[in-house]
Amino acid sequence: MTPPEGSVARKLWERVQEWVRRLGRKPKIGLALGSGGAWGVAHIGVLSVFQELEIPIAYLSGCSSGAFVGALYAGGVEGAALEACGRNYGWRDAGRLVIPPRMGLASNQRMAAYLEKRIGTPRFDQLRLPFFVAATNLSTGQKRIFQEGPVIPAVRASCAIPGIFEPVEIAGELYCDGGLLDRLPCEVLRTAGADVVIGVDLDRGEGGRRPANITEVIGRAIDIVTACQVKEDVKSADLLIRPQLMELSEFGFDHNEMIMARGREAALTQLTQWHQLHTPVGEPSAKPEISEAKAD
Repeated sequence: MTPPEGSVARKLWERVQEWVRRLGRKPKIGLALGSGGAWGVAHIGVLSVFQELEIPIAYLSGCSSGAFVGALYAGGVEGAALEACGRNYGWRDAGRLVIPPRMGLASNQRMAAYLEKRIGTPRFDQLRLPFFVAATNLSTGQKRIFQEGPVIPAVRASCAIPGIFEPVEIAGELYCDGGLLDRLPCEVLRTAGADVVIGVDLDRGEGGRRPANITEVIGRAIDIVTACQVKEDVKSADLLIRPQLMELSEFGFDHNEMIMARGREAALTQLTQWHQLHTPVGEPSAKPEISEAKAD
């Protein structure tokens, strides 16, 4: 659906159409969806902008909640159906407590059931576009990018926050949250062949609200430990979209509508400012400085 005349979205839509005409083909855009717990529903707002502006996504990657949203999108859920997922998703859909706890406070097996109901049980080569999922091997301490085999176990592994969710076993190896080593998996998109890499970064950065419970303490500790790695990750992106979510809990699902709206606002703001949309890929142009999108 073409955006209304005179709107910011319409102006962006016209720029994108001109970009495609001048390039002579659809540009190969890679979109990386970063980790961020409940903030991950912001990715749905970002994806709504890409769909509205008809910006083609050739490659998609995700980590943790970004992998979850990415699996829904790559599995064919979009538009109003994807937004409904964002509005209604909560802890009841993500996991259940394990009593007594052994390797985590909860299991995220319910996440598998949630995904299966909406996308079935696809393998990576059955998705509508190339999709890459970042996870961490607990035995070797190495990052793994899943891109073949069953999708849902890889997503569960990427979402298995240490201490909160039990690790997920795949082919005899235990995997947990990909955010430990690759919170914003951009480099894999470049390797896959993306002309332009856009990252949606939900990193808390150096500030944020005071942790209020055990899950927020664990999450904040991971943020602190991975801060330097995140700074390296974002360097791989040509454009960085960072919704402003600091005052909201990263582990509460009470503000999903607001978080989705912040994602949408950030995408529109940053794409508006990105002068490279005026220049087709392959023509001489300076790489834009990576900057943060700030919602009004």
